[in-house]
Amino acid sequence: MSRNEKLDCLKKLQVILQKKFVLEDKIKAIPADLKAEEVQLKSVREKYQALSDFYENLQSEQKSLAIKYDDAFNKRIEYEKQMEFINTQREFEALTKQLEEARISEQSFLKMRNSKTNELEKVREELESQKTELDALEEKVNQEKSKVDSEISAINDEISTLDEECAAIKGDVISDDLYEKFSNIVKKKDGFGIVPVYGQVCTGCDLILPVQFVIDLDMKSENGEIEYCPYCSRIIYKETLDEDVERSYTFEQLESQKSEGKTTSHDESASGESDNYDESMGMDEEFEDF
Repeated sequence: MSRNEKLDCLKKLQVILQKKFVLEDKIKAIPADLKAEEVQLKSVREKYQALSDFYENLQSEQKSLAIKYDDAFNKRIEYEKQMEFINTQREFEALTKQLEEARISEQSFLKMRNSKTNELEKVREELESQKTELDALEEKVNQEKSKVDSEISAINDEISTLDEECAAIKGDVISDDLYEKFSNIVKKKDGFGIVPVYGQVCTGCDLILPVQFVIDLDMKSENGEIEYCPYCSRIIYKETLDEDVERSYTFEQLESQKSEGKTTSHDESASGESDNYDESMGMDEEFEDF
């Protein structure tokens, strides 16, 4: 194994993982508009159902009033027929009173029935209008859902292709454990899970590393080992620049940190144990070499 084989694989994996995570974020964003339309559809459907229930209640009330009207009508007719067989004044007066009450009741129920029938007709028209709106919205949502499903399916196909590329690159060089941890770093660190060290500076977090840590880092790279920045948890490797350029870069970062009031502890161990260690990356306390 060459001294840089793991690092070379990780660099290639980083490029592919960046593309993969962009696609995954895109999948999360795609259904946003669809969700808004689904919320609207739910609201319209609930409104339609409430109006439909109200319409059914009106139908029951209208039917009940129609029956009461028919009873009052039949009762009036019956009293009118009985008028032909009256023999006494008292019977006439009593029947006349009953007949008048029957007529009043009949007219009252007729008025209420007609009013309820008119109300029922208005609600029916409103219900039809809402049904048209509901059907149109359902069709729109179904079309949008089909479109979204198609887009997501296409993106998932792209992601599957990228996963295959990652598997081919990692081969036997990158362990599954290291790949999983590296993927977490890339995702949590804005697409950059492996970065070079210029001079004494980690280019991922722009913090100055201890001198001995950098010396050990160079030696570990020669042995094909993996090291992590003690401050940002990214995988780091020493990239040799011109000596003056390295010195200048380190000096500029040091001056920048002083002006911003930033300090780093050079007494921290090279194992990477620091207050800034990100345990969410899924790495052990002692950075292992895979």
